[in-house]
Amino acid sequence: MSTLPIEPAPEPNHTTDEPSLRLADAGAHPNRAPSDLPSSLQSGLDLLHDSPLDEHHFRELRQATKRAKPVYKAAGYAKFSGWTTLLAGALSIPFALGNTPMLIFAIVLAGIGTRELTLRRALRAFEPGSTAKLAINQLMLGGALATYAVVMLMSPTKQTLVESAMETDSTIGSVPEMQGIMDDMIQLEHTVNAMIYVGMIAAAFFFQGGTALYYLTKGSKLKAMLRETPPWVIRVHQSLQITG
Repeated sequence: MSTLPIEPAPEPNHTTDEPSLRLADAGAHPNRAPSDLPSSLQSGLDLLHDSPLDEHHFRELRQATKRAKPVYKAAGYAKFSGWTTLLAGALSIPFALGNTPMLIFAIVLAGIGTRELTLRRALRAFEPGSTAKLAINQLMLGGALATYAVVMLMSPTKQTLVESAMETDSTIGSVPEMQGIMDDMIQLEHTVNAMIYVGMIAAAFFFQGGTALYYLTKGSKLKAMLRETPPWVIRVHQSLQITG
């Protein structure tokens, strides 16, 4: 009696595994990488398995970064304002050695600029009262500018440049036709100087007052960030940004 030939069963093909299966196998065994898995992909998988953070943590970090942008912007302006004020005061000191009001004004400017930079670091550390202190610092700067301008307006009139030129060259005042012109020029110089100091007072009111208001508005953003952000996220930002 004849029998039908039985074909041998095909051997399993181990060389045609799907990439997704190999990836799943790697994910199931993070400490044992298949020999055919790229090392860069295996490194990424190891980082995912070793990371203590999940997607919820990363979302909190992204949201906190978005909330912190107005605070960092205000800190950047404080850096510019602080260095500008500090340098203006420090560079004015050598030229003010013979002028007591100007010397005091230069020293005050340098001090206000230094305080602005210190408060800027506090703002980057998310200290709640830093924006109010920055606003007060700007008001102090405006007060210093206005006070100096008023002192200069009230001080006795000094010799003008035209009068100095007339003393240097006596022939200018000796000409009758030039005398009237020189008097008009002296009066014009006094008027221009007075306008400069009046403009300084106005600029101090608008610019320093506006900057103080700007810092106060950023204070509400800072409070909202501290209220809506988990403490551990605040700590992360403080550790990364305090030295910036």
